[in-house]
Amino acid sequence: MFTRRKTPRYMILEQPRPRVSVWWRWFRYFVVLFFSVVIGVLVFAARTVDASGMEEVSRGELLLLAPSGGAVHAAVQLHSKVHLQISGMVAQVQVEQRFRNATDQWLEGVYVFPLPENAAVNQLRLVIGERVIVGEIKERAEAKKIYQQARREGKKASLVEQQRPNMFTSRVANIAPGEEVAVQLRYIQRIDYHNGEFSLRFPMTITPRYIPGQPLARDLPFAEAFSQQEAFSRLEALSLLTDSVHGWAVATDQVPDAAAITPPLQPPLMAAEPRANTIELSAEIDVGLLLDAVESVYHPIKLTRSGRRYSLQLVQPERPMDRDFMLRWRPQEGSEPQAAVFREQVNGEDYALLMVLPPQRADTEVLPREMIFVIDTSGSMGGSSIVQARQSLQFALGQLRSQDRFNIVEFNSSARALFASAQSASGHNVARAREFVRHLDAGGGTEMRSALQLALSDNSNRQGEELQLLRQVVFITDGAVGNETALFQEIQQRLGRSRLFTVGIGSAPNSWFMRKAAQVGRGHSTFIGDISEVQQQMQALFDGLSTPLSSDIRIDWPQEVEAYPARVPDLYRGQPVLVAARLIAAKPGSPSPVGSVTVSGRNAAGRWQRRLELPAQAADEQLHKGVASVWARQKIAELLDGKILGTPEDEVRAAVLPVALAHQLVSPYTSFVAVEQRLSRPTAATLKSKAVPNLPPAGQSPQAYAWPQTATGAPAQLALGSLLLLLALLLWGLLWVQQGGRLQVHKPRNISSI
Repeated sequence: MFTRRKTPRYMILEQPRPRVSVWWRWFRYFVVLFFSVVIGVLVFAARTVDASGMEEVSRGELLLLAPSGGAVHAAVQLHSKVHLQISGMVAQVQVEQRFRNATDQWLEGVYVFPLPENAAVNQLRLVIGERVIVGEIKERAEAKKIYQQARREGKKASLVEQQRPNMFTSRVANIAPGEEVAVQLRYIQRIDYHNGEFSLRFPMTITPRYIPGQPLARDLPFAEAFSQQEAFSRLEALSLLTDSVHGWAVATDQVPDAAAITPPLQPPLMAAEPRANTIELSAEIDVGLLLDAVESVYHPIKLTRSGRRYSLQLVQPERPMDRDFMLRWRPQEGSEPQAAVFREQVNGEDYALLMVLPPQRADTEVLPREMIFVIDTSGSMGGSSIVQARQSLQFALGQLRSQDRFNIVEFNSSARALFASAQSASGHNVARAREFVRHLDAGGGTEMRSALQLALSDNSNRQGEELQLLRQVVFITDGAVGNETALFQEIQQRLGRSRLFTVGIGSAPNSWFMRKAAQVGRGHSTFIGDISEVQQQMQALFDGLSTPLSSDIRIDWPQEVEAYPARVPDLYRGQPVLVAARLIAAKPGSPSPVGSVTVSGRNAAGRWQRRLELPAQAADEQLHKGVASVWARQKIAELLDGKILGTPEDEVRAAVLPVALAHQLVSPYTSFVAVEQRLSRPTAATLKSKAVPNLPPAGQSPQAYAWPQTATGAPAQLALGSLLLLLALLLWGLLWVQQGGRLQVHKPRNISSI
């Protein structure tokens, strides 16, 4: 029997190695090593560019953006100063940041800054030398038109716009070479009060936001053909400032304003430079109560007291702005407020801010619960955030009781559940969950919609008593998303009998998303900014979840009012009723209303009621200053919530505009614009725009671009290509050295055998 032996078409014939001197072998080795290092540096550089692009602005900063592209360079920041004036339940905040144009060109700057989500921005001043330009509130399109004309004519001008309730941008045109510019802002903020403690948060950094969705056709050529800086620069040149484009991201069908909310960030090496992005902060507290403690959670402070007035400042006068400033103060035992009302009169109209703390019962029986824990493991959670999230979830698992049911949903670019449906909190199931949590790590995108769909879908086949389980969803995340409104709509549509509670993680969570998601989910929010806070904050959260809520809350005013929120939400332990109202006079010019306000509700113990007198207009106007702005900001927020419920954009805009214009507040439909009438820039001088990145949030790992799943940025492609080239070069170098510089391949004759 004849068979044909299979032979390779090609074979490698080993040749005798030529004699090569030792120095020549080492020379080749170092050549391979040199090129390997060069390619490695390219990979790192691409990674760094990615990090600076994906990260959102970390603090107020003057961005100098170049239409022609090129290297990023900074204007010199001279100083930042913030003063908090806290009176009653309202804080007035003054923010000043001074910049100097260190280049030899006329520049336009973009000033990007985070603010609290409930901030009512009501003043802008641009200071150049001894000249002060006071901003005016205008309809957004009109303000932009005024600014563009001043920019073209060479006049000093500034434009402040709201991109999100907690993110604003300001453009400053025609800054002369070597010139110093100060941007001064004022806003009003309502104080929080929970579990016997007052608190105020001043944001210094914003966690980077993920941009989901399909890139829009208008931006695709730039996303595919250019680097993030080139794409942005070309879009900026084309838009001529009509779209407020200044970020690294391209617009998508889910986030059409992606470029407006994704300014660049400093690479980690630049962030370590001394005196980079620093702040001086001071505060005065006068709430009319003796305080037991005043605490700055993340920044050391120096505190002094004079009677019931407390003053503080940072121990280190120039602190890096890489995490939020959090201030808390507690009244002395026995002086905790059970009810308070603050009042202000503006332009002949009366406004009131009401706070009432419902009574609590500690001996109430706790009903069994179905707990669904959702944990964010996306790339923005890298570093200390994922550690805090894991510890928070481990603590939550320890709070489960045998009669409870639970499940865990983990998400990044996709979502997955630990169990197919909620399981009993047996020792075995909890042990499985603890092991599952222990291995969670951060990476990937932030596709939050799929996680919400999975968590809010009640797929358990229960009958009888199991239907009485309290279904509570605890969502642990940094809220780093750009499609917030779409997610609020998802919660609204799928909530059903569930209640959603958010836990904000990291040094700078997206607090607007956290609070609004909890509000739509008929729950409340908690923030954890440090490992040391995990047990305290999670314990407070579970104490509230274990307490039957106070519902059916009603407020009876002595006269007709326009109050917000229009419907007071259900409350848990330690939560006060907080309502802002405009008191409507019977007729114009009538005396200020007086009388009593009655607040009532129902809890497990039955019906409860509190009554307090509405004070006459305060003699000390400063004590209650800002109440009217708080009311207007709350009304605007509630009107904007109409979009979540499906109200057409035109109707929402028509309702918001009169309120924002009357109270001189920045909103999605109004902007501040300031124009100096005299010419600054010579006609022959060219105006350029440049961009400078900012500090990354404290404790966060360097990030890659948060591109949509369908998009790949040029920096990411550069990194991948460089990595493949490095691997190929190393393989070639190893074979080259092994063969003494020769690697021969011969084609043999065909060979067959019998």
